[in-house]
Amino acid sequence: MWRDTFPALHRAVTLVDAAADSPKGERTRALDRAMDAALDGTRERAADAADSLRGPATALYAFGVLLPLALVGVLPAAGAAGLEATIPAIVVIYDLLLPLGLCCAGGWLLANRPVAFPPARVGPDHPDVPNRRWRPVVAGGLVAVCSALAVSVVLPTWSVPFAGVGLGVGVALVVAYRPVVAVRERADELESALPDAMYFVGRRVVDAVSVERAVADAADELDGVASETFAAAARRQRQLRVGVEAAFNGEHGALRSVPSERTAGAAELLGIAAREGRPAGRALVETADHLTDLRRVEASARRDLARVTSTLGNTAAFFGPLVGGTTVALADSVGTAPTLDGSVPETAPLAIAVGVYVLLLAAVLTALSTGLVRGLDRATIGYRVGAALCAATVTYLAAFRAAATVTGGL
Repeated sequence: MWRDTFPALHRAVTLVDAAADSPKGERTRALDRAMDAALDGTRERAADAADSLRGPATALYAFGVLLPLALVGVLPAAGAAGLEATIPAIVVIYDLLLPLGLCCAGGWLLANRPVAFPPARVGPDHPDVPNRRWRPVVAGGLVAVCSALAVSVVLPTWSVPFAGVGLGVGVALVVAYRPVVAVRERADELESALPDAMYFVGRRVVDAVSVERAVADAADELDGVASETFAAAARRQRQLRVGVEAAFNGEHGALRSVPSERTAGAAELLGIAAREGRPAGRALVETADHLTDLRRVEASARRDLARVTSTLGNTAAFFGPLVGGTTVALADSVGTAPTLDGSVPETAPLAIAVGVYVLLLAAVLTALSTGLVRGLDRATIGYRVGAALCAATVTYLAAFRAAATVTGGL
C-alpha cells in the first residue's frame, strides 16, 4: 500500500523483510539501510512539501495580505485625492470579503498540504488538564475590563471596546488551552532527552549493569523532565516490585501522564532489554543513534515549513496591526475622517473597521500558519490564536498612540 503513497517507506519495509532472510553478518547492515531509506525519504518528502507550499503561500500573502494592507495605508490620502472610500465599503471589503477569501484560500492550502507534524493527543481526562471551563471566561472577563479601563485613560473612546474584545478573547483562549500545550511541551522535552537516556542505559548494560540499576543511575545523569521520569520509574520498581516496562508504562507508571508513543516504545524496549540482559545493551545504544537521527529529520522538516509560514505568523501579530494603527492615526491627523464617512467627523468608525480587520487577520493567518505545520489541532491553534490576538491588540493600539504623538493627533 505504501508503494505509491510513500515509496521510501515501501523500500525500507522491503529491506527489513530482506534482513530477516539475510546471513547474520549482513542483517545489521540491511537494517541500517532500511532506516536510512526511511529517514532520507522523510527528509526529501518534507523538503518537497515546503517547496510545494511556497508558491501558493506567497501568492496568498501578496494578494490576500500585503496588497490589502498597502491599500489600508493609503486610506488617509484617499479623501484628500477626492476618492470616495466610505466606512460601509471599508467594512464590507476588509471585515467581510477579505477574511472570507483568506479562509477559503487557507482551507485549500490546508487540504492540499503534503505533510504535517500533528502533536500528541491530550484528552480531557488527562490529570494535568483541569476541567474548569469557568477559568478562561473569568480570566478573559477580568482582562477585558482592566484593559478597557487602562486604555480609556490614554486613548480615545473607540479603543475601549477594541482592547476589551481583543485582549479578553485572546487571554481566554490562552488560559483555556495552556494546560494542554504545557503537557505537550513536557512530552517534547522528554523526547528530546530520550536519545541520551537510551545511550546511557545501553552503555551501562554493556558494562554488565542491570537495566533496573541503569535506569536509576540515568536519573542522576539526566536533567529536567527526563531525570524526573526515570527517577519516578526507579522508585516505582522499588515500591511496587514491578518490572522496568511496568514501571514506565503500567497503570501507575512514570509515563502514565506523558502523551508520547515514542517514549512508550522506548520503555517497551527497556523492558525487553531487562529480560535479555547484557546482549541487549548494544541494541539500546543503536536505538539512541536512530532516535537522534529521527529528531534531526523532524527538526529539519519543521525548519523548512517554518520558512514558508513564519511570514504569515509575523504579519498576523505585528506587521498588520502596525500598519493598521499607523493608518488610523494618520487619518485622524490629516482630518480625512469626514471624507471617509460623510456625516461623522471622528476617526472612531475607521479605527473600529480597521481594528476588526486586524483581529480577523491575526486569527486567520495564525490558524493557517499553525495548521500547515502542526495540522488542525484545536488546542495548538486556539492557544496560538489567543497569543496572536493579544499581540495584535497591543501592537495596534501602541502604533496608533505612537503615530498620533508624532503627527500631533489625539
